[in-house]
Amino acid sequence: MGYRMVFKSRRKFLQELAFLAGSAPLMASFKSSCSIPRIGYLNGAGLPEHDNAFIEELKILGFKDGDNIVIEKRFTRPNTNDTVGFAQELAKMDLSLIVVSALPFAMEVRKANPEMPIVICTCPGMVSNGFAQSLEHPGGIYTGMDELPAGITSRRLQLLKAAAPDVTRVALLSTTPGIGGHETQLFEGEKTAPKMGITVKPYRASSLAQLEKSLADISADKIDGMLNFQGGLSLANRKLITDFAAENRIPAIYQATLFAEAGGLMSWAPDLVQQFREAARYVDKILKGTKPGDLPIQHPSKYFLSLNLTAAKKIGLTFTPDLLSQATKVIP
Repeated sequence: MGYRMVFKSRRKFLQELAFLAGSAPLMASFKSSCSIPRIGYLNGAGLPEHDNAFIEELKILGFKDGDNIVIEKRFTRPNTNDTVGFAQELAKMDLSLIVVSALPFAMEVRKANPEMPIVICTCPGMVSNGFAQSLEHPGGIYTGMDELPAGITSRRLQLLKAAAPDVTRVALLSTTPGIGGHETQLFEGEKTAPKMGITVKPYRASSLAQLEKSLADISADKIDGMLNFQGGLSLANRKLITDFAAENRIPAIYQATLFAEAGGLMSWAPDLVQQFREAARYVDKILKGTKPGDLPIQHPSKYFLSLNLTAAKKIGLTFTPDLLSQATKVIP
């Protein structure tokens, strides 16, 4: 009797041991899947240097996509309605947060799911668009980079005037979405332009058709200078804008180096690649327990002057030695 009980207990023990051994991989897999954070990433197509910077910085911080983090990536095509669909798709997923490259994406994600934390790589007006109570103490579930420090519009007008002293009527071409970004820059431009002997006139567009009309209006109005307030629309159509300026011999300054690289005259711009790296650092802190609203919103730490010599030649300009000495990048 005792022998049979011992045998039965031993057999039961071995059965339980075999069950546990067989289920161990499943349990480990379940534990692993539950512990791996999932985040969303929404950007426009055609900017791999930004995407690569974000992924590389995450790797430096210890996160490898598909290993200890899952990144749901979506890339919108220029001049389409992809933004709404992709934002809604990501917003409905079980994600820790969503990283968006710019304000239009953030607005659509927030609309689709107001409870989804967001890191914004570059935004004209975090406070004015309701993503933060203040830059120092955002509160809530959003944080990121704000690209409009005080004085930036005035500085761009000064640089444009230095490159093209005869400019007197400057178009402020805006594809900046949301609230505040356009208005802030327009107000600063209207306030400071007269001191430089300049008058400014705003032109605003939120679609490709409106952008094309604004460019036609600038030409018809005999404008002799242009400052482009950057938005996703103008970034996607930067070749259209820079070609227009060259064909109409209009000196123009832009808010991203990509415009100067696409044939634009000049840009006074932050390092967008660095801002995507900063976004990865925000993600690292949030995934390790810091609340987004406790992470101060940053302005770009530095702005860089890029000058395009070919673009200058096309419109009959020569950059002064002083301006060339200030340039971070001179494009042949």
